[in-house]
Amino acid sequence: MIFANIMQDKEGREKYWSKLFHKYRFVIMTDSSFEEKLSVKLSRLTVIALVGGLVFFCFFSTMLLIAYTPLSEYVPGKASIEVQKGLIELNIKSDSLESVLLNRSIFLKNISQIINGEELVNKEYLGERTNTKNAISFKKSLEDSLLRLKVEAEDKSSIYKKDNTKNNKNNNQMFFTPLSGLISDKYNNKTKHFGIDLVAKEKTRISSVLDGTVVISHWAYETGYVIGIQHKNDYISLYKHNSVLLKSVGDYVNAGDHIAVIGNSGELSSGPHLHFELWHEGIPVNPENYISF
Repeated sequence: MIFANIMQDKEGREKYWSKLFHKYRFVIMTDSSFEEKLSVKLSRLTVIALVGGLVFFCFFSTMLLIAYTPLSEYVPGKASIEVQKGLIELNIKSDSLESVLLNRSIFLKNISQIINGEELVNKEYLGERTNTKNAISFKKSLEDSLLRLKVEAEDKSSIYKKDNTKNNKNNNQMFFTPLSGLISDKYNNKTKHFGIDLVAKEKTRISSVLDGTVVISHWAYETGYVIGIQHKNDYISLYKHNSVLLKSVGDYVNAGDHIAVIGNSGELSSGPHLHFELWHEGIPVNPENYISF
């Protein structure tokens, strides 16, 4: 019984393969005379191969047309070329705006840090951007320290104003900067602001701008700790809102000597800064015309 079933299955498979390879004739004839115009021998396997090849060719051609021709715009869910270009431009602009906002935020943060006497913003504030090859480093290097010393030495003093009057010799003075900082309020004679306000780190020492003798060294309600120095050629320099005075009345100081420490003393002060005034022959003058800040 089993042998009979095996033989029957074998005969069925042979019959199936014989049908695939069995030849058929495809003939085209005229209807009136039955004249044979075309005759082709085909098998079932040949027909299956031709149909499969035709389907693959149509599918491959359709994919190429969609990928490399404008027909892709008509595919549902696919954006047009103009929309894609617009999205790319918007993405580039958003990245640029993000970079500008980040730079402004860092700049404002550093200004706040300088005013409060704290360290500058470090690289962690920049986030992932510092992982690039040209990342900014805020660490002090030997070259940076040497450059700072050179610039500070050059900015310590300079002759800025010459008077062509008969007292010309009295105005050729070499002034030192009282401290290195940012000017927060300039000289304005109209508003009776007879000096400039300099913002710097806390505990910054203030230097005398010229050689001279201390004539004022006291505390006042509005201006806090004040020190004033009489210089030659009728110059007087005043330093207000200090936290500590390092010199007393009658002391002689040289240009660049430390005379006080920056502070926030006095009713008129709103933060750590130095209010510096320069008077010549009893008249207030703009310190920026004499000193490079």
